[in-house]
Amino acid sequence: MHSARWRRQDGFIREAFWLVLGLAIFAVVVLDGLALFDAHQSVKTDATTAASEAQTEYAQTLDLAAAKLVAQQYLIKANEKLVAFSSSTGLDGTTVLTVQARAHADTHAFKLLRYVGLKKWVNQMTNPAGTGTAN
Repeated sequence: MHSARWRRQDGFIREAFWLVLGLAIFAVVVLDGLALFDAHQSVKTDATTAASEAQTEYAQTLDLAAAKLVAQQYLIKANEKLVAFSSSTGLDGTTVLTVQARAHADTHAFKLLRYVGLKKWVNQMTNPAGTGTAN
């Protein structure tokens, strides 16, 4: 009975409904895409900045634990997580600090793809990792 009522409606109302529905779906896809793109770009930049901040702290204190804490605090402010922190000696004898960070992209509909067998790929896309170094 409900579908018969739709068939009797004026074509304009039906077309307007489908247009609004299509625009809503398009908007959700665009917003999810922007969230994923922003997370992928910002995690790389933030990891490099956190490594630079840690390098500055290390240059002042010569304390790797303090440098790691500075990197971790920077990433917390950026709403990201410190995954790994390491130091090595460069060819010129300087200390090179490496920071690996992980971000999270909040999506509206993209996360629903995990229910159709794409769980690993969705987790990888919504939780990007980035590495930054400073010497």
